[in-house]
Amino acid sequence: MSTAIITTQATGGYLDNIGRAALNFLRALVAAAPAAAATSHGSASQASLLRDRAGLLRFAQQFEESQPNQAAELRNLAGRD
Repeated sequence: MSTAIITTQATGGYLDNIGRAALNFLRALVAAAPAAAATSHGSASQASLLRDRAGLLRFAQQFEESQPNQAAELRNLAGRD
């Protein structure tokens, strides 16, 4: 009598699960790396940063009377580097 060994995700061992988790982590890391590298190397232009900050400040002015705390938070976000 012979016994067949079937390895599926349900019957896989601990090391199989660790291997799958490590590969999935590496795939996610590689997939996210280009976007993170682009922002760290200054690919966003100075004009777009100024435009975004100006937009936040305009948005803060709209909230100034009704929600001053929200307006202060938006100004704080606009002032960050």
